[in-house]
Formats: sequence, structure tokens, C-alpha cells
Amino acid sequence: MNGNVLQTRTALWLVWLLSLNTLATAQRAYRPYQEPTDRQLGIYFPQAPVPGEWRKAVGLIFTSTPPEITEEIRLLVPAIDLNLQKGLSKHWYLSGRLQTQILQSNLALGPRYATRVTDKLYAGLGIDAVGWFGALTIEDVFNSQALGLQTIPHASLGYRLTRDLQLTFRTEGVMDLYYRSRAGSLEIEYNRRRLNGVAFVFALEQPFYKQRHVSLGIRALYSNFNWQFWSLYDTFEREFFYPQLFFDFIL
Repeated sequence: MNGNVLQTRTALWLVWLLSLNTLATAQRAYRPYQEPTDRQLGIYFPQAPVPGEWRKAVGLIFTSTPPEITEEIRLLVPAIDLNLQKGLSKHWYLSGRLQTQILQSNLALGPRYATRVTDKLYAGLGIDAVGWFGALTIEDVFNSQALGLQTIPHASLGYRLTRDLQLTFRTEGVMDLYYRSRAGSLEIEYNRRRLNGVAFVFALEQPFYKQRHVSLGIRALYSNFNWQFWSLYDTFEREFFYPQLFFDFIL
């Protein structure tokens, strides 16, 4: 039953992505031809903004919970997704990303390097310093807080299919640096560096409506820790698969 549910959700995600792409293609058919420009709007595509220029995006990211954690039920957990990038030079830029569910949040900051390989192929490298914090409090029932530090090195390949359509594949390594949690008077603290997982990102960036562009795609995370579920990890010491779906409007 769980396998059927997962297959159904995966199929719906693919249909959703294809529908958005079809809509954008139809819109482009009514526009006059335009020569490609050197830079296109994108958050995941490995290309630096013009020096001094800001890129901004806002959207949602949905994480599917492993059934082992949520008692054989897969839930889609949403978080607000904010992205901000600043061009430093032709190849270098800074990136910041905030994911938040109000009671718990994740902030990533780091430098990135991107270069053109061919007319359509681009490549990039980067590393993000990540800090997260969560607090769950119910008076006289539950009082728990946690925070942690991670670092995520990553490499990207981007391919520009058309003037408006960009595809990106990115690999990530997720490394723990620090963890501390407190539940009542019980406190747990780890100060060790270890690789706890890997992730693969497939992103599509294209026009959506008029001059608005979107980033949409899937992130496949295989890890023994996910910051959104920190309150459930005391009893688990194994890796889980976390499929994630993201959708962002580029401002």
C-alpha cells in the first residue's frame, strides 16, 4: 500500500512539472523570436549574477516524511523558501537561503563559483555554512529546543536548452559539525565532524507568466538526519530517504 501511495505521488509530481513546462511552452509560442542573452534569470543554474546585481526568489519546499518516522504514513511537510544572491565578479557570487516553518528554521550562506564550459553548458562549485534552530513548547506538556551547524559542499552542471529553458543537476554532501538539543532538564550535545548524507537536485528554470520566471524541481536527500525532524531522532540511528519538491518565483 505504501509503495502504491509513493508511486502515485511521484507520478503526480511529474505530471505537475510537465504541466508547468507545457504552459510555459505555449506562452512562448505567442511571443516573437528574441535572440538569446548572456544571462538568464535563475537561482539553481550555475551562472553568476552581474557584479553588484541581486537575485531574489520566494516559494515553497515540500519534504516527504519517511514512513519509518511517521508510522507508515508519508506526509508532505511544507516550508517557506527564500533565496538571495549577490554578484561579486564574472564568476563569483554569494548565496543565502532561508527555509522556515516559523517554529524551526534553516539558514544557509556561502560563496559560489560558476563558469561557462560551452555555449550551452555551465558548471559551478560552492560550499554553504548552515545553521538551524527549532523550538517546540506546550505548557506543562512539552518543552524542547535544538540547534545545529552543518556544511554542504556542492557541484553543479547546467544546460541551457533554449533561450528561456535551463536545466541544472547538482550533487551535495551534507556534513554535521555541531548538534545540541534539550528536552526539559535532559541535554544532548555532539561536537563532531562527519558526513551524514548526500543529495541530488534536478531543477528546471523558465518563464511562467509574462516576465515572471520560476524555479521548480526535486531534491533527493539520503541522510541519517534532517533538521525538520530533529524532535524525532533520539530513537533512530539509520539513513532515510527524503524526497523534496520545490517551487520558487524569481523576483
